[in-house]
Parts: sequence; structure tokens; C-alpha cells
Amino acid sequence: MLAVTFRVFLASILFNVELLFETLMEGLVFLYVAYRLAKRALEKDWSVNSMEIYLGILFLFPILPAIAAVREFDQPFLYGLATYRDFYLLFGGLVVYNLLRSGELDIKLVEKAFVVLAIIFMLFSYFLTVFVDPTQFQDTAISGSNTAKGADVYYRLNMALFFFGSVYFTVKAFYQKNLFYLAIALLFIFYVVFIRLDRTSIAVLLGGLGLFFMTGVRPKNQALSILQAILPVATLVVIVYLFAPEVYTQYYGMFIDVLNTANAAGSGSVEDDVRLMELDIAIRGFKENPLFGHGKVSTYFVEGGYSHFYGFFYSSDLGFFGYLFSSGIVGLIIIFAQFYFFFKYILSIKHIKNNVFLVSLKYTVIILALDGLTTEYLVIYSGQTITLIMILLYFYEQDKIIGRKLESEAKLKMAQQKSLEPALNE
Repeated sequence: MLAVTFRVFLASILFNVELLFETLMEGLVFLYVAYRLAKRALEKDWSVNSMEIYLGILFLFPILPAIAAVREFDQPFLYGLATYRDFYLLFGGLVVYNLLRSGELDIKLVEKAFVVLAIIFMLFSYFLTVFVDPTQFQDTAISGSNTAKGADVYYRLNMALFFFGSVYFTVKAFYQKNLFYLAIALLFIFYVVFIRLDRTSIAVLLGGLGLFFMTGVRPKNQALSILQAILPVATLVVIVYLFAPEVYTQYYGMFIDVLNTANAAGSGSVEDDVRLMELDIAIRGFKENPLFGHGKVSTYFVEGGYSHFYGFFYSSDLGFFGYLFSSGIVGLIIIFAQFYFFFKYILSIKHIKNNVFLVSLKYTVIILALDGLTTEYLVIYSGQTITLIMILLYFYEQDKIIGRKLESEAKLKMAQQKSLEPALNE
């Protein structure tokens, strides 16, 4: 269920299998949600928490861009709604949460599922990269090429589980002082940094790991941790330099392109110029309809979707500005409101502090949130962040139970002490 909810194998040679299971999964999720609503109605239990209310808003969210697309492109309403079909995979997170809360699922099993799935996907990705030539899938959703990355064809694999695996095993290595877990973490990190070669993925992953090191590791342990990590990291850097020195030249060109694009100067590359052109279209479109945007255009309505009207344009390329173009300010607020709940839960957890899974989820959500600023992943892969936040909600509720228990025990102890005071005075 996690594999489908996270759309793990979407951008891979298992693309068609993934789509089949997504269809089945959405049907099962909707049946489950209907069952839960019917059960609550029979039990006359109408209590809902704020996160469940938010999920109800997310359920209605696709209606807004569907209406906007009717207004802007004369696209039939149902076509616009259908473009958000995959968006509803986010309710897989609600299923996990409900199963945890009812006791039908154990949090240790959920943690194990994440870890095993991350390792399987990491091995699958290395296997693809080493043994299956990506050029046969070039210019598809599966693989592509980029001059800034040396013009080699590479797989466009989903990095969410690589982010989780990198963080989880790094956290576990630091907490348990185990170099074996650090070695596994480096396998995940190596793929992102030296094979995937995606600028955003590299930046957000290293940023998230750096944030964990600065805030999740005690200051007195930071120096020792650096010393322990220097040898394996230095060895990795030397190996890459000896066997693939061109990688460092690629890095320089990749990030110089980013700076040129950021200041709108342009590097002269075709990709850079196209991205600036898309950005200009998105800004103009947002100014025309700032509240609700232009909606999503289905490829079943017109061939090429947005490109039919703009020549070449994908709102998913533009992240923050893509949300504004397709969904407007209202849609942007609805989508990013999930991080209000994230910070609410994380900042309120007081008793469950050094749980490896909890800490890993926290920094993985931060990484995915940063990644979502540069692409429309929060819509395309909606189940990723929502599922993690729903599990954090479970931790938050368990932490409150622990807090109430400790408070009750403290009051009982205080009452016992007061009852003994007269006898002690005598």
C-alpha cells in the first residue's frame, strides 16, 4: 500500500504496473473511507479532528482547478477533475492512520514497511542503472538527458524513498553509534548525489541531513560524529574523483545554471531558456487569475495539454509558481496548509523524542516540502507528505497519552505524599 501511495515505481520500467495498482488502490481506499463513514454514522460518532477536516477540504480541492479550466480553456469539468485522479492516493495515509489508531496495525510494522520498501527500491534503482540501458526510454516519463549532467541519459526515478532511507539510516547510525547503518545511508546518498545528479534532490537532501546534524545531534557529540564520518565520506569522494572526475565538472555547470536562471540572466542553454519562458507564462497566467488560477488541462481534452495553448509549458516544472498558475492563491494555501499541521505535531511532541522512525519522518517531510517548492510534487505525489504527517499525528496522539499518564502518576504521588505528612509529623 505504501509503494502505491508513494507512487514509488511511477517513473520506472514498472510504469504500467504502477498505474494498474494505483487504479485498484484508489478503488479500495474509497471503499474503505465509505465504510468508515458508514460505521461512524451507525455509531453516531461525528467527532473529527482538525487533520480529518483538512483531508475533507483536500477531497474537494480538485473542484477548484477543474472549474478554472472550464473558464480559461473551455475544458469539460469532468476532464479537469480527472487530471487530479492520482491526487486522491493521499487517502492511503488516512488508512494507515486509522489502522494505527484502532490498534489493527503496529507502528513498528509501519516502520519496518518503510525501511524494507526503501531498501528494495534502492536495490531496484541500482539494478536499473547498472544493467538496463535507459536510452531505450529516452524522452519519456522514465528517462531523459541533460547537457548540464554530461548529456548522459538517466532514469527519472522518484527520490522520496531515497530521502527517507538516507535520513533513517543516518539517524540510526548517530543514535546507535553504528558504522554499518552509516554505510547503508551512504548507499542511498551516493545514488542521489552521484548517479541521479538532480540539483534540487542533492540540495534538499544535503540540507535536510545538515539540519538534522545541527538540531538533532547534541553539540558535544557533533565534533566526534564529524571525526567518525570523515573517513568513509573522504574515501567516497576520492573514489569518485579517481574513477569519474568529470562528475565534479558537471556539478559546477549544473549549479552555475541554477544561479543564472535565478537572476534571469540565462546560461545560454536551451533548458535554461525554456525554463525562463515557462516561468514567464506562469507569472502572466497568475496575474490574470490570482485567486483560482487557470486549472489543469487534460491531454485527453487536447493533445499535449498546456503545450497545445502555449507551445511548450508544464506547470509541474515550476513548483511554487506552478501551483499559483494552476490553482491560484487559494489552491496554494490549501496545499501548503498541511505543513501547519506538521509543525503543530512536531513542536508539541514532548515525551517521544529520540525515536528513530519519528525523527526520520520529521526530516523527510522537511526535505519533501523543500522539494515541493521547485516542482508540483505535492500534487503529483500527494500521498508522500500526507502519509508521513498522518503517522506523525499518531505519534502526537500517543505523546499526549503518555503526557496524561505521567501527569496522573505525578498527581497520585503528590496525593500519597500529602496523606503521609500527618503521620510523619506525629
